[in-house]
Amino acid sequence: MGTTWSLKSNEEMCGIRGDAEKQFPITLSSNKLESSAGFFKGLADETRLRIISLLWLEDLCMCEIVAALDGASSTISHHLKIMEKGGVIESRREGKFTIYRVNKEKLTPVLPLLNN
Repeated sequence: MGTTWSLKSNEEMCGIRGDAEKQFPITLSSNKLESSAGFFKGLADETRLRIISLLWLEDLCMCEIVAALDGASSTISHHLKIMEKGGVIESRREGKFTIYRVNKEKLTPVLPLLNN
């Protein structure tokens, strides 16, 4: 039989927060925490995961991604901005086109989770 949960005091919660900060030091830096949250936000959508699968294979411009996903360009553009802000993808200009590529260095550690 498990233990019964009980409401913790403010003092106990300060101790738990201290332990959490030791185990997860990223929580002490708002910049690092914001960056990590942006990265996971960049993964947190079905369309974004589809875009990642395309960009994993080849660098593409937005019009190619729109054609592959048969989506609206405004929607794809929105997703690309979120993914780029989170560091999931990177872009470069080539003439009048913006070419997107997946940030494999950042995604490789989480790739097994995306394949399940």
